[in-house]
Formats: sequence, structure tokens, C-alpha cells
Amino acid sequence: MSVEAATETGEFQPSPAPTELTEPFWTGGLSGELRLQRCADCGHVRYPVSTICPRCLSPEATWSAMSGRGIVQSYIVFERAYHEAWASQVPYVVALIELAEGPVLISNVVGVEPSAVRVGQPVSVVFERRSATAALPQFAPRTDATAAVEGGTER
Repeated sequence: MSVEAATETGEFQPSPAPTELTEPFWTGGLSGELRLQRCADCGHVRYPVSTICPRCLSPEATWSAMSGRGIVQSYIVFERAYHEAWASQVPYVVALIELAEGPVLISNVVGVEPSAVRVGQPVSVVFERRSATAALPQFAPRTDATAAVEGGTER
């Protein structure tokens, strides 16, 4: 897992605004970790971040580093910039990424042409630093060799 440097172009890049509740998620990326809440009572991995567990309603949780591996569950290629901040990135992929640990994140698939993205494709998390307090998790395709060595299936 790597942390990519922020662009030096001076272009506006939307940046997350961590709150007390979400700060461990955003700062985890600064150290190359995808961190999610794990219920301290039932062990359920929570996402989105919440003050209570959706499975057992416990308010107790710890932040745990996830493997960063997942599969593309669904995706769309944006070929039009719906905000000027993303005009230079068109076309880009927004995808549902099912993590090996179960939760599904909405993120981007990067490092490959949009036409090469496929449902079921193995991916790994990479991070794009957006500010001094947050790095955005995105996903890059894993090679067939990497997926085969790790068992191929994410569950």
C-alpha cells in the first residue's frame, strides 16, 4: 500500500474534512492503512462509520486495519465532469468495492484504463493524499499472479 503525493498543479482537489468520529479512517490512509471500525462486542466490521453497530447496536468499537484487498462488485465510467474539480480526470471509474472483510466501499479504480475495469476484478487499496489530515482510499487492479498466490477469491 502506498501513499501518493498530492498534485502540485494548484488545481482544486476536494478534500475530506475529518470529524472526531471519522478521523481514524482518514488518517489511516496517511500511514498506508485502510482502517474500519470493528464492533467490540460482536466483531462486525462497520462501514459506513457509525456510532453504533448495525448488527448488535453496541456503541463500542475499535479501529482495525483491513487487508486492503477486494473485488469490483459494480462500476460506472464517468465521461462527463459533473463538477469542474474533476474535469481533468475524465474519464474516471467509480466502483463498488467489496472488501475481503465484507464491507462494500464506494471508491475509484485507478492505474488502469477505464475500459479495462471488470466486475469481479481483484483490486488492492492505494491512497491519494488530499490534505495534511486525510488520504483518500482508491483501488488499483491486482495482477492475476498476485490474486492466484493469495488464493484468487477474496472471501
